[in-house]
Amino acid sequence: MSSDKVKIDVSETAGMLKFRYEHSGAALVPLLFEVQRRDGCVTEKAELDVAELLGVSPRLVHEAVTFYPLLFQRPVGKYLIQFCHNISCSLVGAEPLIKILEEELGVGPGEVTEDGLFSYRRAECLGCCADAPVMLVGERLYTRLTEDKVRRVIAEFRDGRVPEDGAPLTETAEIDNPALSLNFKVPNAANIKVAESRGAYKALRKVLTEMTPEQITEDVKRAGLRGMGGAGFPAGVKWSFVPKDPSLTRYLCVNCDESEPGTCKDREIMRRDPHRLIEGTVIAARAFGASVAYVYIRREFYEPRDIFKRALDEAYAAGYLGRDILGSGLNLDIHLHPGAGAYICGEETGLIESIEGKKGWPRIRPPFPALKGLFRQPTVVNNVETLSNIPYIILNGVDAYRQRGTEKSPGTKLFCISGHVRRPGVYELPMGTGLREMIYGVAGGIREGHTLKAVIPGGSSVPVLTSDEIDIAMDFESTQAAGTMLGSGGVIVMDDTVSMPLALEILSRFYAHESCGQCTPCREGTSWIYRILQRMNRGLGRKGDIELLLDLANSMDGTTICPLGAAAAWPVQAMLKKFPDEFERLCH
Repeated sequence: MSSDKVKIDVSETAGMLKFRYEHSGAALVPLLFEVQRRDGCVTEKAELDVAELLGVSPRLVHEAVTFYPLLFQRPVGKYLIQFCHNISCSLVGAEPLIKILEEELGVGPGEVTEDGLFSYRRAECLGCCADAPVMLVGERLYTRLTEDKVRRVIAEFRDGRVPEDGAPLTETAEIDNPALSLNFKVPNAANIKVAESRGAYKALRKVLTEMTPEQITEDVKRAGLRGMGGAGFPAGVKWSFVPKDPSLTRYLCVNCDESEPGTCKDREIMRRDPHRLIEGTVIAARAFGASVAYVYIRREFYEPRDIFKRALDEAYAAGYLGRDILGSGLNLDIHLHPGAGAYICGEETGLIESIEGKKGWPRIRPPFPALKGLFRQPTVVNNVETLSNIPYIILNGVDAYRQRGTEKSPGTKLFCISGHVRRPGVYELPMGTGLREMIYGVAGGIREGHTLKAVIPGGSSVPVLTSDEIDIAMDFESTQAAGTMLGSGGVIVMDDTVSMPLALEILSRFYAHESCGQCTPCREGTSWIYRILQRMNRGLGRKGDIELLLDLANSMDGTTICPLGAAAAWPVQAMLKKFPDEFERLCH
């Protein structure tokens, strides 16, 4: 690929991106994807041309290309196949299917088929855990895979056809909706006319005509809305930290980098009810004075991205976005910004660094994003689910929101139930719903012929519970009292067939793969833990391995810039404590 070709192909795109983003760095990753889409990879010459086009340092460009897993320095096949082998997919048979895929392709991970049609990699999580096992072929997602489906999909691509059953909206498990706060069961709710018929943008009209920014923030505080990305920090309190200085540009970053294994709720909001998120974003921006919002969506969410982009276009056309929204004088632009395959960018400061075009290394705090965030300006980072609750609160009132849930964890939450249950899916349930009820009632119980062994209640990073510990309420306070966390609400269910050392190896592999390498305890500890578990599960365990694992986990817990070190440590600490016999049997 010549240097001239790169300039010809992407110079117009670079100009458009620079205009849209206002900051050249923010256009970097989207432009690199444009280069890769046209030429199959990003060469050293292309890096230099991109740096010249954007007016940024070649070092910055090279750091991005080498940091992000979905930017490639060598050509890949016409269709990149990403097959998930993380915990939810592994529990329901991913490994045998991967072997079938490799037989069909005749290549291993990282290789390209002789005809150049396919390349293939094992993915750590594709954010579709309730429909496991899953794989991406190019930009199309295939779910609930079987041996026949894997073979058929590959055969049809080879015949020049794109299989039709990529990921239709009907393929995801039905969603229970007791709060009626999300339009998951409504056909075509992603269309603005359907969404408006269901009440979309009524809350926005209310805040623009009847409420001050201070009143919006106060209502969200009184409702007790907490961050649904995992931390549970009160949303209204977070907004109140933003300085009131009118000379400062304020930003809102919407976190849709959903990469925590076991978690697939934000993806469903983007697919099924995008106008709810757009409306919540505009209201939040109004509350603390943001004029620009970035929706940071993980790159692998191709279908949700396309649906959300259409919804954005509809919202702009209807006057709900842009300048002088509904004649109110409010201005807000929303940019849809793709991630590039790095889990660390789900951490709020890593996300900010990534939007700026840098590698996603989390920042040392203070200063906190509310004071110096995106482009060193005041910034709020909110999760997709958090913002999607706001229209309901504004339109129906604080009391209506607090009628469900508990005193300290009010409202409803989306729970992603995956693994060995009869009805895996994403379910909207009141906070405080019992974990036992979720497993045996909502999700239909354990698959036939087996019994429950363990549950991870809040995504891969939270401490596991045994079958004797599931009589707890699923809210922030109750899970903490039980020695675990609500986290993202990713409920991963494991039956009596599961080897806990092998499950821990899979989880540890994820954190070793996703550590950004900035902090020594995390960089070295995650890979060391994974190698020890890998050795133990292959019959080469040694005396002292359990003590060494605990020592490594303890050295990572609370000693790193961001929570990834602790997230990798907690599963180790909990599984060794609760299933000691299984690990001891592997140490000779």
